[in-house]
Amino acid sequence: MGRIAKAIKELLPDAEVYVIGSVARGDHIAASDVDVLIVSAHTPEDLRSRNRIKAMVEERLKLPYYHPFELHLLKPGEAQQYLRRAKEGIVRIT
Repeated sequence: MGRIAKAIKELLPDAEVYVIGSVARGDHIAASDVDVLIVSAHTPEDLRSRNRIKAMVEERLKLPYYHPFELHLLKPGEAQQYLRRAKEGIVRIT
């Protein structure tokens, strides 16, 4: 997870990076995805720009087309609902 956080920080230096969901809770199964919450004040407003940043992270990591990481790129205010829902299933990696 450190490599993911590093790639994100290269693009968004202020980002806080969390793993949330089943992997963070420890109740994941082989088919589970890894939910990575990226919180940055510099998150663009529009979806296209957010997706471009996600693609840049994937390219920096040389991830294959299909991979288990689900990147959620959000502004701090938007992230609150994710963090509230996750409760104890949160692991901060930066």
